Amino acid sequence: MDSITIYPKNDKQKSLLESLLEEMKVRFEVVKLEDKTLLSKDEFTAKIDKSIEQADLGKIKRIAKEEQKKFLGL
Repeated sequence: MDSITIYPKNDKQKSLLESLLEEMKVRFEVVKLEDKTLLSKDEFTAKIDKSIEQADLGKIKRIAKEEQKKFLGL
């Protein structure tokens, strides 16, 4: 059987989904996500498109190699 992952946007959506699944007698589990950076496919695509547009317009920031290494912990 396949599984479905759902990311409610707020507590109201989460509560409604839990109630619906309980009423339908669908087995489910709630897993707390530590990482709040998850984006939907559309949000991710929009963010990448915006970044490409900014780069095309020259709105970029250059970072020295030493700063890059420091940032990455290398």
